[in-house]
Amino acid sequence: MKKLLIVELCVIVAIALGFWIGRITSPFNNYTKYYQNADKAWGKVLEINTPTVTHDDPDTNRLRQVRAACRAVFENYPDSRWADDALHLLGSLPRTDEEGFALLRRLIREYPDSEFADDSMYAIATATYEIAEELKKTGTLESISAYYDRALALFNQLIATYPGSILEADAQYNAAMCYYGRGDINIALSELENLKIESGNNPIIYKILFQIGSIYLEQHDYENARIEFTNVVDSGDPVHSPVASFSIAQAYFAEGKYAEAAREYQKVIDIYPDTEYGKDANFYIGWAYANLEDYDNAISLLEAAVDDYPDNKNTTTTKFYIAQLAEANKDPGLAISTYQEFADDASHNYDNRLSAQYHVGRLFEQSGDITQAVDAYEKLLKDYPEPHQNPAHQSRKITENYIRDLRVDNIDEE
Repeated sequence: MKKLLIVELCVIVAIALGFWIGRITSPFNNYTKYYQNADKAWGKVLEINTPTVTHDDPDTNRLRQVRAACRAVFENYPDSRWADDALHLLGSLPRTDEEGFALLRRLIREYPDSEFADDSMYAIATATYEIAEELKKTGTLESISAYYDRALALFNQLIATYPGSILEADAQYNAAMCYYGRGDINIALSELENLKIESGNNPIIYKILFQIGSIYLEQHDYENARIEFTNVVDSGDPVHSPVASFSIAQAYFAEGKYAEAAREYQKVIDIYPDTEYGKDANFYIGWAYANLEDYDNAISLLEAAVDDYPDNKNTTTTKFYIAQLAEANKDPGLAISTYQEFADDASHNYDNRLSAQYHVGRLFEQSGDITQAVDAYEKLLKDYPEPHQNPAHQSRKITENYIRDLRVDNIDEE
């Protein structure tokens, strides 16, 4: 019995001794070297993270190592100077948005005075705003203001909690855009006007001026819209000046002042030729001349735009429009050849190609060239067996019977 007690006592002592030795030798519990170990742990993060990884980095093994090293820092050394750095870095390398938000919220909660706290709050707010914008586009927003309200609350929290933050003006701008996104246009405009006064020389002023102009344009207040856009252009800001210059032309176009619009589009082409807006202006100037019924000039400009910018988003629509303009210009030859070229291009939408092929036959029929009209209509039935999606589209009347009657009528006339 005594031997058994002695054995048990020895076991207990051994366990206690082992636990104590483990405690004092563990690198995580050796508080005399706590901060030195923290420095080493963060140094390991920097070593692994050189060159810098991204959340979609193809080197998934190194990405996992960086994530693990970051977590080792803030979990084992939460009171070190590197804990918030590690949290922020890991928050920028999440597997999912939810994980990223959770890490950034933890940083804000546990290290509210961190240099990354305002940035983390801004990141969450901006992501929430972007979710609202995307859901609004797709029409799947559960509530028209749900995500905008959440983003607005976060932007306002940042403004209140971190006054003087480098992100304060951006947060104020985005708060106004939350009002705009949920449909409170007048509140948004008022907030932007106030921010315009407060911003002074802050570079965000050009974004503010442009957005104010855009709201005026939506409200059909064309004169005030052009004033704001002109202020941006006059600033020479390289980011916003091209779109502001283009928007001046758009304001004239929307107002029905097509000559002024054409003049302003030409300015965009001359001053910003290599920008997206400079390229788009090559198309819009042609549309402006078309509205002035200067069809020759419009067609010439649009044909040049199509040739110069074949990949522009306006090219497909413009090709069809050129045919329509040729028809309006009493040039059936150009209209027919343009429609046929469009119909033969398999890269275009089925319904649009079908429509173009129909117009080829229609124009031949209207000109009295029944033989070619029949050929065009037969090609329509052969190449486009499925009818146009629009039940009222004129192409739906073209049937074998219609073609047969056309032939018969032509024979009778001969």
